[in-house]
Amino acid sequence: MPIKLSLTQFITFKSKVSTSARINYLRTQVKGSDYSPAIGYWRPLRSKIKQFARGEITENQLQSFAYSVPENKRKNYVKDTRNFLCFVQNYSLNFFEVNKASWNFGDRLIISATPELGVKNVNGEKYLIKNFYTVKKPDDKLIKRNILPSLTLMQFANQDTIKQGATPAILNLRNGKLITATPSDLIDPIELEIDAQQIIDIWDKI
Repeated sequence: MPIKLSLTQFITFKSKVSTSARINYLRTQVKGSDYSPAIGYWRPLRSKIKQFARGEITENQLQSFAYSVPENKRKNYVKDTRNFLCFVQNYSLNFFEVNKASWNFGDRLIISATPELGVKNVNGEKYLIKNFYTVKKPDDKLIKRNILPSLTLMQFANQDTIKQGATPAILNLRNGKLITATPSDLIDPIELEIDAQQIIDIWDKI
């Protein structure tokens, strides 16, 4: 059976600042966990944001939802919702549907690369956006350098939409900043394969 990771898990893996942190993350939060995107901590907010993008709920309803969740989630949900809505307002966005996508490394690793949102700003620029919801931890650092592998992966996996002029992007909801890359910024495919092999090597040893 191939190892299956969500794009969020791959981003989190790459954000870890040391090999030991990466090992611990795969051991305790991925391989040794019952986590899946379908039952994860952020799933309710992820679903509501998609409803908002489809025009099924209003901005006020999205904000009300964030304040209505149990107390153990409320602070994080309110912060991420606020940062998301500020991003939407600042860029004057329209939304479009996106297709499912994945990136495979041989028959050993499958990483989901499906964007959460397709957006188009007032200048006609299109982005394929993956929202990154996780709360900052001492052993990770989310900066452009360690986001580039994920953007490269999205670029490879979403070629049909990319060819129509869309740019892969990650919206860091810790601070509301959009991280993008030009084609010249993207990493060598060999680097992405090395990352994939590291995941497999760690996985086989834990």
